[in-house]
Amino acid sequence: MMSNSPSNDPDESRTEALARIEATERGLEQLAATVRASTSELQQELAQLRLNVIEMHNHAVSRPTPLTEPPVGGDAPEGSTEGARLVALDLVGRGVALDEAKQRLIDAFPGVDAERVLREVGATPGV
Repeated sequence: MMSNSPSNDPDESRTEALARIEATERGLEQLAATVRASTSELQQELAQLRLNVIEMHNHAVSRPTPLTEPPVGGDAPEGSTEGARLVALDLVGRGVALDEAKQRLIDAFPGVDAERVLREVGATPGV
Protein backbone atom coordinates (compact mmCIF):
# COMPACT_ATOMS: atom_id res chain seq x y z
CA MET A 1 0.00 0.00 0.00
CA MET A 2 1.38 3.40 -0.98
CA SER A 3 1.69 6.16 1.51
CA ASN A 4 0.55 9.69 0.72
CA SER A 5 3.29 11.12 2.90
CA PRO A 6 6.63 11.79 1.24
CA SER A 7 9.32 9.19 1.89
CA ASN A 8 12.73 10.04 3.23
CA ASP A 9 14.36 7.99 0.47
CA PRO A 10 14.44 9.98 -2.81
CA ASP A 11 14.41 6.81 -4.94
CA GLU A 12 11.37 5.46 -3.07
CA SER A 13 9.56 8.79 -3.42
CA ARG A 14 10.33 8.87 -7.14
CA THR A 15 9.10 5.27 -7.56
CA GLU A 16 5.85 6.03 -5.71
CA ALA A 17 5.28 9.20 -7.74
CA LEU A 18 5.86 7.32 -11.02
CA ALA A 19 3.48 4.55 -9.90
CA ARG A 20 0.78 7.14 -9.12
CA ILE A 21 1.35 8.79 -12.51
CA GLU A 22 1.05 5.44 -14.31
CA ALA A 23 -2.09 4.51 -12.37
CA THR A 24 -3.62 7.90 -13.20
CA GLU A 25 -2.70 7.47 -16.88
CA ARG A 26 -4.34 4.01 -16.96
CA GLY A 27 -7.46 5.41 -15.33
CA LEU A 28 -7.55 8.26 -17.83
CA GLU A 29 -7.09 5.84 -20.77
CA GLN A 30 -9.94 3.66 -19.46
CA LEU A 31 -12.16 6.69 -19.05
CA ALA A 32 -11.34 7.91 -22.58
CA ALA A 33 -12.12 4.44 -24.01
CA THR A 34 -15.47 4.42 -22.20
CA VAL A 35 -16.31 7.89 -23.51
CA ARG A 36 -15.36 6.88 -27.08
CA ALA A 37 -17.52 3.75 -26.88
CA SER A 38 -20.48 5.68 -25.45
CA THR A 39 -20.08 8.38 -28.08
CA SER A 40 -20.07 5.77 -30.83
CA GLU A 41 -23.22 4.13 -29.46
CA LEU A 42 -25.00 7.48 -29.22
CA GLN A 43 -24.00 8.39 -32.79
CA GLN A 44 -25.42 5.07 -34.02
CA GLU A 45 -28.62 5.65 -32.09
CA LEU A 46 -28.96 9.17 -33.52
CA ALA A 47 -28.43 7.84 -37.04
CA GLN A 48 -31.17 5.24 -36.49
CA LEU A 49 -33.53 7.87 -35.07
CA ARG A 50 -32.90 10.09 -38.10
CA LEU A 51 -33.77 7.17 -40.41
CA ASN A 52 -36.94 6.50 -38.40
CA VAL A 53 -38.01 10.14 -38.67
CA ILE A 54 -37.34 10.15 -42.43
CA GLU A 55 -39.36 6.94 -42.83
CA MET A 56 -42.24 8.37 -40.79
CA HIS A 57 -42.17 11.54 -42.88
CA ASN A 58 -42.12 9.57 -46.14
CA HIS A 59 -45.00 7.42 -44.90
CA ALA A 60 -47.02 10.49 -43.90
CA VAL A 61 -46.38 12.15 -47.26
CA SER A 62 -47.46 9.02 -49.14
CA ARG A 63 -50.78 8.76 -47.31
CA PRO A 64 -53.89 9.88 -49.15
CA THR A 65 -54.79 13.50 -48.74
CA PRO A 66 -57.78 14.33 -46.56
CA LEU A 67 -61.18 14.82 -48.05
CA THR A 68 -61.24 18.42 -49.24
CA GLU A 69 -64.21 18.35 -51.57
CA PRO A 70 -67.59 16.76 -51.02
CA PRO A 71 -67.97 13.53 -53.00
CA VAL A 72 -69.77 13.93 -56.30
CA GLY A 73 -71.81 11.65 -58.51
CA GLY A 74 -73.89 10.08 -55.79
CA ASP A 75 -70.89 8.75 -53.80
CA ALA A 76 -72.33 10.10 -50.57
CA PRO A 77 -76.08 10.41 -50.67
CA GLU A 78 -77.62 12.84 -48.28
CA GLY A 79 -77.85 11.26 -44.86
CA SER A 80 -75.17 8.60 -45.54
CA THR A 81 -74.14 7.96 -41.96
CA GLU A 82 -71.95 4.94 -42.72
CA GLY A 83 -69.85 6.90 -45.22
CA ALA A 84 -69.61 9.77 -42.77
CA ARG A 85 -68.39 7.37 -40.06
CA LEU A 86 -65.65 6.03 -42.32
CA VAL A 87 -64.49 9.50 -43.23
CA ALA A 88 -64.68 10.59 -39.58
CA LEU A 89 -62.51 7.65 -38.52
CA ASP A 90 -59.98 8.55 -41.21
CA LEU A 91 -59.92 12.23 -40.25
CA VAL A 92 -59.56 11.48 -36.54
CA GLY A 93 -56.94 8.82 -37.24
CA ARG A 94 -54.85 11.37 -39.12
CA GLY A 95 -55.12 13.86 -36.28
CA VAL A 96 -57.32 16.43 -38.03
CA ALA A 97 -58.63 19.00 -35.54
CA LEU A 98 -62.19 18.26 -34.43
CA ASP A 99 -63.60 21.56 -35.69
CA GLU A 100 -62.06 20.95 -39.09
CA ALA A 101 -63.23 17.32 -39.14
CA LYS A 102 -66.76 18.43 -38.26
CA GLN A 103 -66.79 21.01 -41.07
CA ARG A 104 -65.49 18.50 -43.60
CA LEU A 105 -68.22 16.05 -42.62
CA ILE A 106 -70.88 18.76 -42.89
CA ASP A 107 -69.59 19.72 -46.34
CA ALA A 108 -69.23 16.15 -47.59
CA PHE A 109 -72.34 14.62 -46.04
CA PRO A 110 -75.23 17.07 -46.01
CA GLY A 111 -78.00 16.01 -43.67
CA VAL A 112 -75.74 13.93 -41.41
CA ASP A 113 -75.28 15.07 -37.83
CA ALA A 114 -71.50 15.56 -37.91
CA GLU A 115 -71.20 16.02 -34.13
CA ARG A 116 -73.06 12.78 -33.49
CA VAL A 117 -70.91 10.90 -36.02
CA LEU A 118 -67.71 12.22 -34.44
CA ARG A 119 -69.00 11.31 -31.00
CA GLU A 120 -69.87 7.79 -32.20
CA VAL A 121 -66.33 7.22 -33.49
CA GLY A 122 -64.98 8.41 -30.16
CA ALA A 123 -63.61 11.71 -31.37
CA THR A 124 -65.55 14.17 -29.25
CA PRO A 125 -66.32 13.04 -25.73
CA GLY A 126 -68.97 15.23 -24.20
CA VAL A 127 -69.98 16.97 -27.43
